[in-house]
Amino acid sequence: MSKSKETGIGTDPECNKNYHLNKSEKVALKDLLQKRLHECGWYKDVEEKIRNTLQERGLSNITHDQLSAEIIPQARALVPEEVRKEMTMRVREALESPLPTIGNGKT
Repeated sequence: MSKSKETGIGTDPECNKNYHLNKSEKVALKDLLQKRLHECGWYKDVEEKIRNTLQERGLSNITHDQLSAEIIPQARALVPEEVRKEMTMRVREALESPLPTIGNGKT
């Protein structure tokens, strides 16, 4: 089965089921990602890249959009492979877990 490198979702229609995360799952995954990125020093590395870029180009010579366009690909590349793998695994687990039932179906 071929996989899209960007999304990691298979191109096989059977694999592209409608998966959804509830709000609490999204928040928990986001919090875990932030924690892991903080632990590995990713935030400091990105901040340093931003400072260096601003110092090299000058504050008045770069727009927010230009800075974002330059930094975002670098920031993504700085995410450690171990963090990527862990988060991919956690998201898959959350998506594949059965949906909780609401109530008992009786009226």
